[in-house]
Amino acid sequence: MLQGNIETANSSFIHVQIYDQQNIFDHANFGHPYRPTRSSFLFVKKGKLRIREQINEFEIIENSIFLIDVKYVYEILEISPDAELRLLSYDRNFLETASFKLHRLKVYRDLKTQLQRNFHISKQELEIFWTNVESLGYYLEHFDEIEYGQYIIENYFNIILYHLVSVATPRSEDSINQMTSQQKITYKFVMLVSDYYLETKSVQFYADKLQLSIRHLSTVVKDTSGKTPIEIINEFIFNEAKAQLSTTTLPIKQLATKLQFSDQYAFAHFFKKHQGISPTQYRKMFKL
Repeated sequence: MLQGNIETANSSFIHVQIYDQQNIFDHANFGHPYRPTRSSFLFVKKGKLRIREQINEFEIIENSIFLIDVKYVYEILEISPDAELRLLSYDRNFLETASFKLHRLKVYRDLKTQLQRNFHISKQELEIFWTNVESLGYYLEHFDEIEYGQYIIENYFNIILYHLVSVATPRSEDSINQMTSQQKITYKFVMLVSDYYLETKSVQFYADKLQLSIRHLSTVVKDTSGKTPIEIINEFIFNEAKAQLSTTTLPIKQLATKLQFSDQYAFAHFFKKHQGISPTQYRKMFKL
């Protein structure tokens, strides 16, 4: 039985929303890829989830935090019946217009560049996050009734954001320090792909960005990941295609152009090769 309930969807303060395990699918889709419209922090108090982020799969267990970024495509693969969670989503405008924005934007950028996305913390520390998120939820629900509500919301969000960075930054630095030189190259390559895969499929482009030859980049990526650079690029494109087909009504011809295919027939061939059915058949599986 799912426990807990929090409702902020009707709050007139629209820049921040909090979802629980009962209404998370108002914000995120289950069972097929989707691209989030807002970045989010996922706090898991009990139970577990399995989530795919582009080419990586994560198991998020109790007392964990997971960072969700709008530049990635996600798929919720599994959520346990006993899961108790909070999803804190926010839009970029909130960060840019809120008070103390300069310092906070630097912290936000620090958080966005974290190598690690999934953090397991102590039960006591998770309780601190949980209490602050619940308090933030209260002020979101009663925003119109509370004088200076916006400032209270901003300050609770600040507390959560700074606390997250204090958890995330040391762990990411440790992870980077433990990488071999080849692993660092592969990591940088994947980060570049996540930034540019909607603009180009050219391995030469990424090799130039990393100041490496295609041959060296291909060897390193294959040795460390088991996949070639073009296979990784294609995974990003394929996940994006599934997300667009299952959640939007964008015409397939326009989607093919957006994904840098020469025409919709080349896109259809690519999609069928990976999925086994055509883009049109895949889209019909979802009610849009």
